[in-house]
Amino acid sequence: MCPKQEKMKKLLFLFALILISCEQRISTEELAKEIERDIIEHFAENSDVAKVELLEFTLIHKGGNEYKGIADVSIENPVADLLNNWTEQDILNKNIDMTYSVEVIYDGESYSWEFLD
Repeated sequence: MCPKQEKMKKLLFLFALILISCEQRISTEELAKEIERDIIEHFAENSDVAKVELLEFTLIHKGGNEYKGIADVSIENPVADLLNNWTEQDILNKNIDMTYSVEVIYDGESYSWEFLD
């Protein structure tokens, strides 16, 4: 084998090795959809008193493995009906809208998220 062919063979091998070792990262939009599903499940499992609905979730890539999200949530006000019926007025809103900051770490294979206080 001539030196040019040997060099080309080594370059092809190196290129193939690089391709194989590259992480298969999902897009920010796909990651947002995954986390949105997790947040919905989280509220379904942990909201014994009131109904909680995720209105909107947005996610941006800060850099590296770090992402930041905003979750807009509507929480049913359990005392609104009682007080409004008792006073025969709409004093309290039926739902309370809140916004949570969400911190996400994604390493290309798995992710973790948490609400920031």
